Amino acid sequence: MSMVTVTNETNVAAPAEAVWAVLCDFDRLADWARDIDHSCRLTERSEGVGIERRVQVGSNVVLERVTVWQPERTLAYEIVGLPPLVGRAVNEWTLTAEGDRTRLALTAQIEPGPKPPMKLAARLLARQMGSVNKRLLRDLDFAATRTASRGSAGARSERS
Repeated sequence: MSMVTVTNETNVAAPAEAVWAVLCDFDRLADWARDIDHSCRLTERSEGVGIERRVQVGSNVVLERVTVWQPERTLAYEIVGLPPLVGRAVNEWTLTAEGDRTRLALTAQIEPGPKPPMKLAARLLARQMGSVNKRLLRDLDFAATRTASRGSAGARSERS
């Protein structure tokens, strides 16, 4: 089966370390992402491959398990708990330092289930995830820019 992939990008007016500081605080997703109602870490460790978080949007709940953790470069996680039409779903954040700015990409990868109609469902889900990911990029841009302007990697933006 071929993966369906959707990539969105933005340029953030903050250095990669400020972007990473927000992104890698894995259980604090709901603090900066407006679409997320609740998030919490499910593992004792707070960083690295294998950490997991529970994410809730409305009545929908998924588990996100980190598969790639390269500080200030790449964070990828598998999304578990999507409809059975999906074989596998992964979100991958890629940070590229450009001086005091960061090029930020978020790629959704959807592997359809084995039956032919599942390929269409995977394309539809990829389109939906692409829309959600655009908003995540916007929200992370805002949070990281705010963090950088405060001069503190631990600062958080308030939800509006």
